[in-house]
Amino acid sequence: MATPYMARRGIGWYLKIRIPADLRPILGEHLVRSLRTSDKSTAQARALGVAASLDGTFMDIRRQALELITGVRDDKRPLSELRQFLQAHADELAKQPTSFTEPFIRSLRRIGGLEATKNRQDSFWLDHHQDISDAIKAARTQGEADGLARAIREGAAHTPPHQIPSGPSQSPVPARRGSSKPWPSLIDDFFSKKGIKDKTLDSYRAALGELEQHIGPKRVRDITLQDLQGFIDHLETRPNKRGGVLKRDSVKRYKSHLNVFFEWCMSREHMPEINLGRIQIRDRTEGEKLDVPRRAFTEHELTTIFSSPLFTGYKGHESRSTPGTCKDRITDYWFMLVMALTGARHGELALSPATLTKLGDVHCISALHATKTRQSKRLIPVIPDLERTGFIDYAKRMERDGRDGLLFPTPMHNGKIAQDAAGAWSKRLNRYLDDIGLDGPDLVGYSFRHTCRQMLRAGVIGDELMNKVFGHASGTVGSNYGKHLSSQEARLVCDNVSFGADLSHLWPR
Repeated sequence: MATPYMARRGIGWYLKIRIPADLRPILGEHLVRSLRTSDKSTAQARALGVAASLDGTFMDIRRQALELITGVRDDKRPLSELRQFLQAHADELAKQPTSFTEPFIRSLRRIGGLEATKNRQDSFWLDHHQDISDAIKAARTQGEADGLARAIREGAAHTPPHQIPSGPSQSPVPARRGSSKPWPSLIDDFFSKKGIKDKTLDSYRAALGELEQHIGPKRVRDITLQDLQGFIDHLETRPNKRGGVLKRDSVKRYKSHLNVFFEWCMSREHMPEINLGRIQIRDRTEGEKLDVPRRAFTEHELTTIFSSPLFTGYKGHESRSTPGTCKDRITDYWFMLVMALTGARHGELALSPATLTKLGDVHCISALHATKTRQSKRLIPVIPDLERTGFIDYAKRMERDGRDGLLFPTPMHNGKIAQDAAGAWSKRLNRYLDDIGLDGPDLVGYSFRHTCRQMLRAGVIGDELMNKVFGHASGTVGSNYGKHLSSQEARLVCDNVSFGADLSHLWPR
């Protein structure tokens, strides 16, 4: 089947097909056909049918041409009949809208899911199509009345007559067009584009460097869709620095970098068109989603955390894990402390308002904005161990002077406020834990949530209240009644729940 492409022109979709090599002298280089729809999915479905139909048309032209050519060669058919047949098909199939210029044609994209197959050609046509093509060119350009017949006779004189084959045979696969340079040699030229920031360059270099390790320095024209899909599959199981696997967001970022780079390669005609949209990131199975190493911190590990530089004295705001004399209680200090003593999720704390809610005499942190589950929307009591650290005063200060009215202002990243507040806090906590030696794959910032669950369980406040504070569904009918935390329940939590490590050194003096 001839290689098809789709293009949008105005509101409609068009199909463009490259004519098989043996028929180009007769029909021209390309055909363009309207698909008569503005819907892409409908256009793709119609394109499959049109491409298949045209493939059959090409085969019919070959067969009819063989009959006529054989007749002309044997003086059984008039030359005029062959000439009219060839010209009729050229006129019928090869006319194209003049607006389809070469720059536009180069930008056409491969139809998703449709691969080119080898051109089907008859053995006689394979043997003589070059002679026939030359004859057609001579007859058209020189106007020789007998040029076509003479060329056919001379080209076929030394060959015994052939019967018209009953079925098609396959021709050799034509060589792929494009550059023979190793693909990594194009990276610097790609990076010469203006507007790529240093951090983005580092991310691109990491992605392309890993690709080179995986597939080697192949010629750019030999890069295939299978190469790139294999690399993405490899990334999904590649270990990360903490002993787990690369996060899905990182895989998506790598895939985006590959798309941009190889789109650029195709736009410069370094490589044939391939449909990068067909590269897929595999969905992880339920078992893989559950098989995430997490555990609670031990009492010794909690003591290590709250005796580390951030809580006892550090070098500077950019060197929080290095011992020093600075004892400012920066936002990182409070975020880690509150996460440990409430078990709230990163995303919940990252967007919590600075204004605390009071239930009776108990201060509560609001997570009424949470969207993780229906039960996530809740108030979280501030237990005495957290209140003794001066947290209430911190919250009042943030309510009065804080940025955007948040309890924890979003961290800065490269001089700008991070776009993903939850992700930014998660990275900051994990990096800090790594820096102080708690770098096992089963210990991350989310481990504080596991620790808090143990803390609530030890308080013996009952599963229903524990789930209400924690943001989990209890699965009982009774839990649907009075599901909002009451002042009595908040007081019960404060009277019975305590932290699993000594924090007295954090109390204001």
